[in-house]
Amino acid sequence: MVRSLLGPREIDALQELATIGCGRAVSALGKLSGRTLRMDVPEAWVGDGPGAIADFLGALGQELVAVEVRLSELLEGHLVLALPARDAEVLAGLLGWPVPPGGTFSTLAESAMMESGNIVGSAFVSAVAGLVGRKLLLSVPSLARGGGRHCLDSLVPRDAARVALAARFSCDAPALEGLILVLPLPARIPGLLAALPLGE
Repeated sequence: MVRSLLGPREIDALQELATIGCGRAVSALGKLSGRTLRMDVPEAWVGDGPGAIADFLGALGQELVAVEVRLSELLEGHLVLALPARDAEVLAGLLGWPVPPGGTFSTLAESAMMESGNIVGSAFVSAVAGLVGRKLLLSVPSLARGGGRHCLDSLVPRDAARVALAARFSCDAPALEGLILVLPLPARIPGLLAALPLGE
C-alpha cells in the first residue's frame, strides 16, 4: 500500500521538495503571464487505489483545462498544470490569445496553454535537478479538457495517480487560480527521497 511507504518524515520531505520546485514553477508562470502569482503551502495527497487523485479531482465538480508533461529519470512520474476552465480562459488571454467566456480554445490558445505547462514543468525539473545534482528530463506537453477525473485519466495512467504533491496558485487582478500537481510514480518515491539533501 502506498500509505505504508509514506510516514510523516517522508511526507515532510516531499512537501519541502514541492515548495522548492513548485515555487520556481509558479514564479516562471508569473513571468510568462506578466502577473505576480501567490502560492499556497503545498499539500501531499495520498490514496491507496489506482486513480485516487483523478477521483478526487472529479469530486470537485469543475470543468478543467489541464496540461501534462511526463517526468523521467530520478523524478519519474507526471506534472500537471490544471486550471478551472474560466481561469484557463483568463490565462490564455494574458498570454495573448483571448478565449470567449465558455468558448472554444483556438489552436493558438491551446498551444499557449501547452507552452505554459512546458515552462512550469521545465522550471520544476530545473529546481529539483539542482537539489539532487542530476540531469532530469521531461516530455513534450499534452492537453485535456473536461471534468477533473476525465482530464487526469486522459493524461496520467490510473496506476500512476495514487500520490500527488499539490500546490495552489492564484492572483487577484485578474482573478485567477490553478493547481500544479506533481505525481511521482509510487515505486520511485524511496529512491527520490534518498537522493534529496533536504533537512541536512
